[in-house]
Amino acid sequence: ADFMSPEVRSVHSTASLKEASRLMQDWKVGSLVVTDDRNYVGIISDTDLARDVVARGLDHATPVKQCMRTPPVTIESTQPIIEAVRLMKDKGTRHLAVTEDGAIIGVISVSNILRYYSGVV
Repeated sequence: ADFMSPEVRSVHSTASLKEASRLMQDWKVGSLVVTDDRNYVGIISDTDLARDVVARGLDHATPVKQCMRTPPVTIESTQPIIEAVRLMKDKGTRHLAVTEDGAIIGVISVSNILRYYSGVV
């Protein structure tokens, strides 16, 4: 939790991929947690957008729910940073939702980890 971004930026599952891209650009983030009307149901990243929209030729009006990763890959806030690295590698993702007592409280990304390790050496 010490290295995560504490703001949980989100997008509704029915929003368009174009809207998700615009939000990522506006907030300068590489991923958004996806919500339905009650819960966090997935995560979508800039990589997902590039692969799904560009590579598969999807329309930018496609709903986020068709491209999101579900369920979101999570890590408990008390876990050491090396566990985040291992989980990212094992799950093939660059963004993890950080949880505390089952609730998402932030996001940790490869960028957060690089910032941490650049201060270590």
